[in-house]
Amino acid sequence: MKSFIFSFAFLSIAFTYAQEFDSTAWNYAKTIQSKDISKHLRIIASDEFEGRATGKKGQKMAKKYLINQFKRAGIQDYNNLNYEQRFELIEQENTGLTINIQEVKYEINKDFLFNPSIVDNRLIEAELVFVGFGIPEETYNSFVDVDIENKIVFLLGGEASKLETKGEWGFKEKVDWCKKNGALGVFVNDSKVKVMLEKYEHYFTKPKMKLAEEANDSFFTVKMTDEMTNQLLSIGSVDLNKIKKKGIKEKDRFATNVSIAINKPTHTLFGENVIAFIPGAEKKEEVIVLTAHYDHLGKEDSVVYNGADDDGTGTVALIEIAEAFQEAVKNGFRPKRSILIMPVSGEEKGLLGSKYYTNNPIFSLKNTVANLNIDMIGRYDEAHKKDSNYVYLIGSDKLSQDLHELSEMVNSTYTQFNLDYTFNDENDPNRFYYRSDHYNFAKNEVPVIFYFSGVHEDYHKETDTVDKIDFDKTARIARLVFLTAWQLANAEQRIQLNAD
Repeated sequence: MKSFIFSFAFLSIAFTYAQEFDSTAWNYAKTIQSKDISKHLRIIASDEFEGRATGKKGQKMAKKYLINQFKRAGIQDYNNLNYEQRFELIEQENTGLTINIQEVKYEINKDFLFNPSIVDNRLIEAELVFVGFGIPEETYNSFVDVDIENKIVFLLGGEASKLETKGEWGFKEKVDWCKKNGALGVFVNDSKVKVMLEKYEHYFTKPKMKLAEEANDSFFTVKMTDEMTNQLLSIGSVDLNKIKKKGIKEKDRFATNVSIAINKPTHTLFGENVIAFIPGAEKKEEVIVLTAHYDHLGKEDSVVYNGADDDGTGTVALIEIAEAFQEAVKNGFRPKRSILIMPVSGEEKGLLGSKYYTNNPIFSLKNTVANLNIDMIGRYDEAHKKDSNYVYLIGSDKLSQDLHELSEMVNSTYTQFNLDYTFNDENDPNRFYYRSDHYNFAKNEVPVIFYFSGVHEDYHKETDTVDKIDFDKTARIARLVFLTAWQLANAEQRIQLNAD
């Protein structure tokens, strides 16, 4: 289907952009070489850089290396920023949280999961009120008639059989209602918790991080194992099977006191986005932003998570792209619009660096023409084991059909990649559109393209190493990004947002 759409789209844009092969653009694209990609990546993804964990030694080393490369290329510091945008972070261990109910102590990551993962240390003492499945049509007083202000609501999750309403009254709606009506938090049973804790223990127990500027949400959700849930139900002598069939009755209603002790070890750290700005010649206020995250997972004991592909490949691609643009500037070919090359940190902790930038933009987001984001472009996924000439494009048409058509035209004119839009599907279960730094731009109505080679067997493992990278493929994708940015920067008309 997409091939037919592309055929007509390409015919329609021939007059919009009227691009023929630009030998000047291609000459500078060719300066992006696989040998240089290899040289930079063997440094960035070496053990010496300790996995580049945000706020830690390795990330600072990578930041310094990037800045030195941009200086060496001749890119001037912008506005005395020293090539960086610094942001404060809160890191919190996911330990030190217990729940006490009738002299029984329950522990985080054993009996329950607690959200938000970063929370103010304090002691919460309140009444826990059992409301069954929280269905308005239940026989005994409906959920919405219960006084829950300054209390904790005990909800049953899962299906309530025939008692479920046909309307939009799912778990999220129930929690939102509790929050709106003054509840301190919600306890809910989740049969998956025990399995998740066993399968993903490493994820749940490792420290979590957030931007210091983000306000703490005092409302909380506790997801309990079946064992903890059954122990709480026994306090009120609740027959779970009966209320599944007939709903909660007055005799099932009960309340008990709860004490939540939060004493989680907390630290302040700093991350940095690296700023390499190349001013435009004619429309300096309009900016094309190129991003890749240079942080990774760090190290644990003696194990280093080098992150050669994730996202060492995107990071070193930015070095080469910046050098190509600056070389053009030196030779009198300054782009009409400005170019911001911005390797960001904090991506692995929740897209924090790009989030900080879009919350505190150095250049107006209204004047940001597009964001081209590169994340993992040096390997092959299961669907393309024998294809070195593919790249996934995500998001190109979601906000601007102009951007999508320009991207297609550039690829057709210069690089002839097999552009794969599988993950651009709104229904794609991987939801990659929401999982890299471009998304913080997209949600601020900046058109984006996410360049990606897919997930491989070494994703987020210590085996994501330099020896497995296809440097030629990485360089060719970097050229595609450079040429797309070149066209965006030099087109007579700025790309437009879709009407809808």
